[in-house]
Amino acid sequence: MNLIFDFGNVLFDLDLPAFERKMKQYAGDQRYSEAKSRLVQQRVFELYETGGMSSEEFVAQIAEASGTTNEQVIDAWNGIFLDFPRHRLDMLLALRKKHQVFLLSNINPMHESWIADYMDRTHGLRDYESLHFDGVYFSHLIRLRKPSREIYEYVLADAELKPETCMFFDDLPENIAAASELGIQGIWHDPQTDIADRMKEMQML
Repeated sequence: MNLIFDFGNVLFDLDLPAFERKMKQYAGDQRYSEAKSRLVQQRVFELYETGGMSSEEFVAQIAEASGTTNEQVIDAWNGIFLDFPRHRLDMLLALRKKHQVFLLSNINPMHESWIADYMDRTHGLRDYESLHFDGVYFSHLIRLRKPSREIYEYVLADAELKPETCMFFDDLPENIAAASELGIQGIWHDPQTDIADRMKEMQML
């Protein structure tokens, strides 16, 4: 079986509302809310996640729109991360003994860099991607993002996988639905539970 994992809130625990909480602290509720509406309308977050804008441009646009500093934006943006516990890394290594294991994530350059640094300082891993995955697909590098049909087609073609041989774990139902339309077995993951426990229950380990 080929196992495809989402990153955030499947493998890496996140506090997604932390970004807005911090931005409202820095900018004020009303100013950030107004700025967010404009930024969403301009597709700034989506563009950044699909490689259409540099980190410098992204930070500058948010800072200008919200009346905050670049440093405050970066602090808030990276404030969503909680923990990637060691036992999940061990789980991935164990899974690779029986299965092919892939990572598919809507992710941006700043978060990719933050995670790489976290893996180094927390787990002493400078090559966590190649050690734990047979393939890694990040939206900002392949310029596609979930839940578009094209991103799943890209992964299947690049890794030479047949959809019926794949299981895809994600915390967002719309991403699961999109993968399922292609014949991939989509499995919703509850972020309040541990994916390692799920793997044991499914007898994948």
